[in-house]
Amino acid sequence: RYGFSVFMSVLIGVIFLDAGRRDPADFVNFQAHFGALIMILMLSMFGTAMPSLLAFPEERPVFLREYSTNHYSVVSYFVSRLTTELFVTFPQMLVGVTIQYHLVGVQMNFGYLYALLVTLAMCSTAMAVMLGCSVEDPKMATEFLPILFVPQMLLAGFFVSPSLIPSWLRWAQYLCSLTYAVRLGLMAEFGECAAENVQSCKRVLVDTEVYELEEYQYWLILVGLFVVFRLSALIILRKKATKFF
Repeated sequence: RYGFSVFMSVLIGVIFLDAGRRDPADFVNFQAHFGALIMILMLSMFGTAMPSLLAFPEERPVFLREYSTNHYSVVSYFVSRLTTELFVTFPQMLVGVTIQYHLVGVQMNFGYLYALLVTLAMCSTAMAVMLGCSVEDPKMATEFLPILFVPQMLLAGFFVSPSLIPSWLRWAQYLCSLTYAVRLGLMAEFGECAAENVQSCKRVLVDTEVYELEEYQYWLILVGLFVVFRLSALIILRKKATKFF
C-alpha cells in the first residue's frame, strides 16, 4: 500500500507539476489545477478502499473458526480491524499528501488537505468493509469494485453538474463521501481566487453546487457516513456469523 501510494503520488505530482502555482485566469492552467485536485482526492479513495474490500472475504474462514470457539466477539474483531486501518491509513495519507502537496503546488493549508484525505479515506474504507462483509468470495468482492467507485465518480459533480443529473437519481449523490470531499476541496482550493473574481474559479464552485451547505455540515456528514457504514458492516457481519452457526 505504501509503495502504491508513493508511486501514484509521484506520478500525479510529475504530470501536474506546479499546476496549483499557475495563473487560474488562464483556463488551461485552471483545468490542470482542477484535475490535479480531483486526482488527489480519488487516489485517497482508491488506495485505501480496495485493500479493505478484499480483507474480510480473505479472512472469513479464520474469523468464523475463531468466532465459533469464542476467541473473540464480532465487536472486538471490528475494533481491532479499525485500529489496524487507522495505523496504516494515517501514515499512508501523510506520505502521499506530502509528495502531492509540494509537487502540484496545492494552495489550501497542508493540514486541511491531510485531514480531508484521511476523512475521505476512512469513509471509503468503511463503505468497502460493509460491502466486503456482505460477500463470501474474494472474487465476488473484486466484482464489487465498480459498484464502490464508479457511482461516486459519476455523482460527485466534477464530470457533470449535479443540476444535470436526472432528478430521480440525484438523491444518490448524498450517499457518496466523494461528493462532500470534492466540495470541501474545491471550497478550500478555489475559494480565494473566486473571491478575487476569477471567473473560472467562480464558475466551478457554482456548477458543482459547493455552497449548497455550510462547510461544517459537509464535515459532519462525512463523519456520519463513516459511522453509518461501519455500524452497517458490524450488523451484517454479526448476522452472517450467527447464521453460519
